[in-house]
Amino acid sequence: MTTFSFIIPTYNRVAFIKQTIESILQCCKNKTNYEILIIDNNSTDNTAHVVRPLLENPLVRYILETRQGVAHARNRGIIEAKNDILIYLDDDIDLDAHYFEVCNIVFTDPSKDIVGGKVLPFNTEVPEWLPKKYHYLVSVLDLGNEPENTSMLMGANYALRKTLAERIGWYNTELGRKGTSLMAGEENDYFNRSKALGYPLFYEPKLIVYHKIDNKLNKVYVYNHAKMNGKAEGILDYKYAKLKFSYKIAKSVFMIALYYIYGSYAIGIRERTWFKINQLYSLGYLSVAKDKLFI
Repeated sequence: MTTFSFIIPTYNRVAFIKQTIESILQCCKNKTNYEILIIDNNSTDNTAHVVRPLLENPLVRYILETRQGVAHARNRGIIEAKNDILIYLDDDIDLDAHYFEVCNIVFTDPSKDIVGGKVLPFNTEVPEWLPKKYHYLVSVLDLGNEPENTSMLMGANYALRKTLAERIGWYNTELGRKGTSLMAGEENDYFNRSKALGYPLFYEPKLIVYHKIDNKLNKVYVYNHAKMNGKAEGILDYKYAKLKFSYKIAKSVFMIALYYIYGSYAIGIRERTWFKINQLYSLGYLSVAKDKLFI
C-alpha cells in the first residue's frame, strides 16, 4: 500500500491552519496510510496552541522549524516524512473531497514522479483587472481539464515521491518566503531541477485544492509579489544561466522604459496592469544584477 505524508509549512496563519488540517482529515476519513506534518516555521502567533488539540490524532505531528524561510520548512518535511509520497500544501487551503483518492490513483503509475493539480480560489473570484497569465501571482492555477506533462506547477498543491526528493536534494534556502517577505522561487527551482534530472512535471486536473486568497486580491500584494518573482528569477539565472541573465538584463531595461513611455498611459485596466507587473518584475530582476555585478 502506498503511503502519503502531507507537509504543511506554516507561518503566522492561525486563522487558517486548523481548518486546513481538518479538511485533510475529512478527506482522508477512514484511511490510515497517511500522516500530516505541520511544519511551524517559527510562528509568533498562537499557531502551536491552536493545533495542539489536533495532535491527539496519532496521524498528525507538529514540528517547529526555527530557521526562518519556507524552503527550510520544506526541507524539514523531507527529513521528517516517513512515507512514500510527499504532498506539499499551503496552510490556507481546503481539499477537494476526492483529492486523496485521485492522488492514490495517480501514483499507482510508476512513470509519475512529481504531480500537481488545480489551485482554485475559495468562495471568491480573481479580479477582472488581473490578466489570466498572472493569476499565479494570487496563487491560482488552472491549466485546463486534460492530464498532461507541463512546464509549471504551483507550490500550494503538488506531490512527489520521497525517493525523487532525496535525489533532487534540498530546496534552495536563498529563495522562498521568509517571514512576511514575498520572496519566491524555491519551488520553481525545485521543479527545474527535477526536469533536469529527467523527471517531468505532470498536471492532473482532478487533483484540486481551494485556496483562501482574499488577502491577496489587491494590487499592493500582486505588485510586490511580481517584484519578488523578478528577484528570485534573477538569482536563479545568475547561478545557472549567465547568457540568459545578460539577455534578461537588457529586456528588463527595455520593459521599464516601455512602461513609462506607453504602459502607464494604456487605456485598458488589464493592459495597464500587465505593463505594471512587467515593470516591477524587471526592477526585481535588475536588483540582482546590481548586487552581483556592481557591488
